Amino acid sequence: MTKIDFSQINKIAAKSFNQQRNVIKRLAKGQTVLCEQCQQPLTLTVLSEGESGVQCNKGCTQINLELDI
Repeated sequence: MTKIDFSQINKIAAKSFNQQRNVIKRLAKGQTVLCEQCQQPLTLTVLSEGESGVQCNKGCTQINLELDI
């Protein structure tokens, strides 16, 4: 049986998660964060029901949030 090494995948996923978390933290503090693709400001939307997340106007960046309210 071949053993699969997921360590590299896990490192990439952890790095991505941490980058997204930092963007959300900065936006929640009121800082301006620009989309890496189009350089438009990202907006944080928090709704009690429905779609909550971070996005730019063009839709290049989309980070969906699951909130337990």
